[in-house]
Amino acid sequence: VAGHRSRGARRRRKRETAPPPPSPRAFYFRGRPGEALKLKAELDLPRAHFTVGAWLRPEGGQRAPAVLAGLYDKCSYTVLDRGWVLGINNMSDHGKRDPRYFFSLKTDRARKVTTITDHRSYLPNQWVHLAITYDGHLMKLYVNGAQVATSGEQVGSIFSSLTSKCKVLLLGGNALNQNYRGYIEHFSLWRTARSQREILTDMALVTHGEDAPLPQLVFQETLLNVKSIWSPMKDSPSLPQIESISHPDYLLDAGLEPPPCGQTVCDNVEVITSYNNLPNFRRKKVVRYRVVNIYDDYHRNPTISQKQIEFQHRQLNDAFSPYNITWELEVLEVKNSTLRHRLILANCDINKIGDENCDPECNHTLTGYDGGDCRHVRHVSFNRKKHNGVCDMDCNYEKYYFDGGDCCNPEITDVTRTCFDPHSPHRAYLDVKELKNLLNLNGSTHLNIFFANSSEEELAGMATFPWDKEALVHLGGIVLNPSFYGIPGHTHTMIHEIGHSLGLYHVFKGISEIFSCSDPCMETEPSFETGDLCHDTNPTPTHKVCGDPAPGNDMCGFRSFQNTPFNNFMSYADDDCTNSFTPNQVARMHCYLDLVYQGWQPEKKPAPIALMPQTVDWTSSSITLEWFPPIDRHYFEREVGSACDLCVEGQVLVQYAFSASSPMPCDPSGHWSPREAEGHPDVEQPCKPDVRTWSPNSAVKQIVPPACPEPQGCYLELEFQYPVIPESLTIWVTYVSPDWDSKEAVNNIKLLMVSGRNVSLGPQNFFCDIPLTIRLDHTKVNEEVYGIQIYTLDEHLEIDAAMISSVPQSKWCAHCRAIHYKVTRDPPFQKGSSAFISDLSRKFVDTEIRAGNQYTYWVSVLSGTEESEASPPLTYVHGSGYCGDGIIQRDLGEECDDMNKVNGDGCSLFCKQELSFKCIDEPSRCYFHDGDGVCEEFEQTTSIMDCGVYTPKGFLDQWASNVSVSHQDERCPGLVVIGQPAANQICRTKVPDFSGGISQYAWYPCTAMPFSGSPMLPQQTFCWLHFSQPMVAAAVIIHLVTDGTWAQMDLDQKEEAISVQLIDTKNQSHDLGTHSLSCRKNPLIVPVIHDLSQHFYHTQAILVTFSSPYVAISGVALRSFHNFDPITVSNCQSGQTYNPAEQSCVHNSCESAGCQELEIENAELSFTAKGRNHGAHCNVTCKTGYILQIQRDDDPARRQVFHGDCPSWGRGGGEETLEQILTEDCFPITADVYQWVLIIILILITRVTLGL
Repeated sequence: VAGHRSRGARRRRKRETAPPPPSPRAFYFRGRPGEALKLKAELDLPRAHFTVGAWLRPEGGQRAPAVLAGLYDKCSYTVLDRGWVLGINNMSDHGKRDPRYFFSLKTDRARKVTTITDHRSYLPNQWVHLAITYDGHLMKLYVNGAQVATSGEQVGSIFSSLTSKCKVLLLGGNALNQNYRGYIEHFSLWRTARSQREILTDMALVTHGEDAPLPQLVFQETLLNVKSIWSPMKDSPSLPQIESISHPDYLLDAGLEPPPCGQTVCDNVEVITSYNNLPNFRRKKVVRYRVVNIYDDYHRNPTISQKQIEFQHRQLNDAFSPYNITWELEVLEVKNSTLRHRLILANCDINKIGDENCDPECNHTLTGYDGGDCRHVRHVSFNRKKHNGVCDMDCNYEKYYFDGGDCCNPEITDVTRTCFDPHSPHRAYLDVKELKNLLNLNGSTHLNIFFANSSEEELAGMATFPWDKEALVHLGGIVLNPSFYGIPGHTHTMIHEIGHSLGLYHVFKGISEIFSCSDPCMETEPSFETGDLCHDTNPTPTHKVCGDPAPGNDMCGFRSFQNTPFNNFMSYADDDCTNSFTPNQVARMHCYLDLVYQGWQPEKKPAPIALMPQTVDWTSSSITLEWFPPIDRHYFEREVGSACDLCVEGQVLVQYAFSASSPMPCDPSGHWSPREAEGHPDVEQPCKPDVRTWSPNSAVKQIVPPACPEPQGCYLELEFQYPVIPESLTIWVTYVSPDWDSKEAVNNIKLLMVSGRNVSLGPQNFFCDIPLTIRLDHTKVNEEVYGIQIYTLDEHLEIDAAMISSVPQSKWCAHCRAIHYKVTRDPPFQKGSSAFISDLSRKFVDTEIRAGNQYTYWVSVLSGTEESEASPPLTYVHGSGYCGDGIIQRDLGEECDDMNKVNGDGCSLFCKQELSFKCIDEPSRCYFHDGDGVCEEFEQTTSIMDCGVYTPKGFLDQWASNVSVSHQDERCPGLVVIGQPAANQICRTKVPDFSGGISQYAWYPCTAMPFSGSPMLPQQTFCWLHFSQPMVAAAVIIHLVTDGTWAQMDLDQKEEAISVQLIDTKNQSHDLGTHSLSCRKNPLIVPVIHDLSQHFYHTQAILVTFSSPYVAISGVALRSFHNFDPITVSNCQSGQTYNPAEQSCVHNSCESAGCQELEIENAELSFTAKGRNHGAHCNVTCKTGYILQIQRDDDPARRQVFHGDCPSWGRGGGEETLEQILTEDCFPITADVYQWVLIIILILITRVTLGL
């Protein structure tokens, strides 16, 4: 349930049971104008160093920016950004997406404001701890105790003592009505910059209900005497609401997210690993399926024969029974001549028939060859034959209005053979969706098997995936071609489609079903997280050969595929080749049978707990365990016809919209229809148009604009199956026109009451990639709601889904019987082998333990008389270490341990370092290292932002000093390619809009951008790059910002290629060939292989050519050998040798070069055994608290360790030499050199002013 995330308490070792703290209270801000609070002037606000900390639970959808707290200058009407602000703002160029926590600061003396942000979007309706600090030099932002951002741009006091009376602290908003929606609790202000360890301690004290230490604490809001500390804004009649709140009594973060390429919890790596490793999770399961066989009215002429059904059934169980899945057959015989005599089309959109485009999937004799679109229709004298009482087949096309209706008149002709008009009720065909609607079969008890024809013989079947909205309703199931069903040599088609229904992808998904070679789901090696999400199926392209595919064209870097799963049922090989599923595939099928398809199984066994219980606390005489919910998150026993499967903890009923309607006309295709907003959200890429949503856009062509006129606009009405007294409403608005403000786009939401009364909630702010959540006011909404109406003025707005949550103790859940948990231990408890928990609590304290003894625990779910499979076991020796105790057990695979069981704070609940975080010390303190301005040893090869562009040892990278391009324009100047690429830019694929400032740091042929949507150019695009120092090339390095893929590309589009040529000092060209572009391989490194039978040459320029306007280049480097020039070496005479230090030929009698003395303050220097002689290696390590700054162009890099070799004391490969930094000593990590200079200048100015 939203908001039930653990607050990540840090626990003290061996902490004994303490009395429960009083019920906490919090401010609730509704985001209304003037609702902000102002701190009263009696308190002295910190002006030099400060820390702000708070717990909050933000709603989804905020005003951008939304101010949580801020220090403002009430005396200045011209400068509005002085002071500091903590809030939420979107990071997207176009707004309404990617909202993050931010901390901005501008001192009174600063020229511009500095803003630092969290590394990811905020999570709505989840408790989070935020803290910001400033020590006069460094700004820092902490989220849940992890340092996520830092900056040293600001320096000095925020304001002077002379202006202190002008400063005001606001909470929950500001004078510009940039107000926050959500809870704020335990807001605290300090006059010192607290350390990360102190902030973590503050978090733990609040969670334990203890007071923070008093020194340097300005105040901490406890809500005991609000009016003495806060005052409302002038135009606000009252303070925000103060509410008692309850936090979940769990230390375990129970959220199990799928990987980015996954869909459900069954794609979570930890979960699927359990299904792989535990045989009891793959126990024998019996599954029901229903074959729909249509006869005529006289029970004759069946779609398929009994022999086909029996043969297919045997083949089905022969294939699945080795994997503990047995299928139970039911045959539904439908006697209906109207259906039997009509063609059922599997994949033809009937609205395309007769649309003047030949659609192969609709090209069939009984569609009139796509209404004549796929045939050359000769001219006939139509007027003579119109309405002549005869079906004239030469006029039976859309061009002739299907013979004026004669061919669809059942009194004239056999319409089952002649009626091709898609708008006629007598047409000779139906699409499969119409068939499903007519039959209206329950999809929650059986896997339904339908039959339909296809004009494309290759289309043998279609299936519904378990995460699709239709999976358990009448529109789900499998559609098969009757020509292949139960026919020897074709029976594996049904096995293949059932694999899809049980959650399996094609084995070639990661190669042949990706959108580009930069697709993050591309499978380069077997993986649980990319491709088909099975790490025992090697990458493979689509092919039908019973063997590995023959080497062919380069496919995203693959030139050959070996040990491919060609004999897998999920390949496209024939029946005589396919024969098996892999263990990972079997694990996925069993997982989805537990997660989604329990209703298909006669056995009513509850779903298991997929992961082992977790140790969350201990004392000398006890251990506390918590565990995850059942995999299907059902907390009550299932009852047919009840709402119990929609009830969650607290007897809260949570339901998605059950039916949808709108007065707006629908698109004939059914896309963007109201029904798309029913059920759970299913848009895969928010903020992009998607046909699986409702949108007024589908009616634009049918209405005179504007389609949604003011003041009301268009609306979508959604109804829920069970009327409830609501506590909250959640709406997924996934797309809005860039021109619209979100508050105007959703200009009203109405609650529809059972009593007939309506309540308007007014305009709403939202983000397209975060659901809009609305906490409802019980004083206004205290009766049952059955539906909502969502109003919009934006004709392109898209709504994916809506969900309503009832108040606790809903009447619909009152009669539901809660599941129980059974905790089993080995050795057994004193009163038996198991303990039972009957109150839905997922926590157990074992007090029957002794130090040094080993205990093993399992947890299972009890529902009625049935018991689930036992969870994976937890084995624990009392007194030994565990994940969450603050001590890193390397032998247990721990990478960090921050004393909690929470994700998202740098150290995961399984004690693994999260992506781009670095954790230090015990207990672990984590920080987001990528982009923090400090170049550390482990990120030298990966972080351009912190360490600059990496150059391998022994090489030197030289960046272009001049450039000429084929498409030069002020909108896309070629000069941006000169020098190093921008450190903060990453390569992106399928960029829909190049107007967002790309030309500031990368060049692309903007004057060649097509208007038709086609990515091809009529001429080649080139970029000619010149280098100041000709060198013998070792490689060419090309940095990309976009890789040539475009937003409207299809699966058949090939990756873009680029050609590279070297130009030597004699203006001769040397071709390096053509190379594919992909953000996955950014930067592109083109090696230079020299022909040793020819003379070496110096390269002075590089020519790159490509043909796509969607390629953007940010920098090109010429890589050469450092301290080694083959041409100079070849010129050395007899008695001479090449000296790498001087890069010249010297006489053999010359003495080796010596090394100068190194004197660097605040550093430790160590040398190899050679001392300071030629070839010696030196390590420079700044003392603790000090750091070394090195200037690269305009981008300073910082590091604590530097390596160098004598005589240059430089490491090569473009690295700085110590000679370059001899004037730079190690300085305190909290300051920059220029900051100290600024301080000195300010002191001198002050002294002059005062006459000192």
